[in-house]
Amino acid sequence: MPELFGRTSTRRELEMRIGDPHQLGGITPIVYDEGRARGVRGFLLRTGGGLEVEIAADRALDVVSAAYRGIPLTWRGPGGLAHPAYSELGTNAFERDFFGGLVTTCGLQAFGPAGHDVDGAWQEHGYINHAPAQSVGHRALWDRDDCTFEITGTVREGGMFGAALRMERTWRAALGGTTLRLRDRVTNEGGERAPHMLLYHCNAGFPLLDVETELAVTHKAMRPRDDDAHAALALWNRGGPPLSGFKEQVFIHDPLAGEGGWARASFSNPRLDGGRGVTLTVRYRPEQLPALMTWRMLGVKTYVMAMEPANCATIEGRTVARARGNLPFLEPGETRQYELEFAVTESVGHQAPA
Repeated sequence: MPELFGRTSTRRELEMRIGDPHQLGGITPIVYDEGRARGVRGFLLRTGGGLEVEIAADRALDVVSAAYRGIPLTWRGPGGLAHPAYSELGTNAFERDFFGGLVTTCGLQAFGPAGHDVDGAWQEHGYINHAPAQSVGHRALWDRDDCTFEITGTVREGGMFGAALRMERTWRAALGGTTLRLRDRVTNEGGERAPHMLLYHCNAGFPLLDVETELAVTHKAMRPRDDDAHAALALWNRGGPPLSGFKEQVFIHDPLAGEGGWARASFSNPRLDGGRGVTLTVRYRPEQLPALMTWRMLGVKTYVMAMEPANCATIEGRTVARARGNLPFLEPGETRQYELEFAVTESVGHQAPA
């Protein structure tokens, strides 16, 4: 039974008070009509509980932006949202087309630096985020007095003489809720074993990210990626002011599962929402995603920190993962499922995830 605007109501009680369900929340199909985003199909999802997200169907059904009670939660890249037709492949493709947002999917065959090996070539963080979804649908599902909003679609990655991977994606959120749930099913449709690296790039931005922001992670161990990260070990979980010339810092975590098998990573800013504070939490299952990367990039305009659950602990890329012997593969016909939850809560000060 949804809780909306300080009261709990049955479906009948709600329907007696509204003419159109979108008065409270729902899914609105949209098409962008400006700049490089022109023609991108998408959805605006409002839960009625204060959570509002934009999902781009033509960019792998990734989440371009998210806000809570009008407070932006995510960073948006300076290149903005681009239709795949306006995207460029090559060395700088990811930097030009990285819109940031709540989720940018990296993979499905590689993430990290661009490269090539016996299984083919790939650009930085792979190709899947540039792929438009097909068989896209949306609906509102009532189960007695509970309503769930659902967006679905299929994204394919493959080419001649290469791998053929299919990702079936489902987003769900409840009427009155502040949690967005993701389920991905990735299948190898080809006849050969295929590399399969997958990373969820979840990007916090101003005002959630600011000087007083703190990041909390459930982990068993952590290591810096390089010397720049090692020099900032004491600050790995802290926000700060934007600085010209800031060098990115990446930290690699060994997740620790808690209640129900979930691991967590959270950004909290105690100043937001009139001093009540706002926390954005990503929950994921280490049995599916056994690694977490955190990204600290407090540059001018590139002012972002990210939580990045992944199925491989090698952020240095597929070539290094293969050399280390921890490169994931999908056998022909094999399917793997990934589940994540994105929850927004009010919090006075910082509350570490349980």
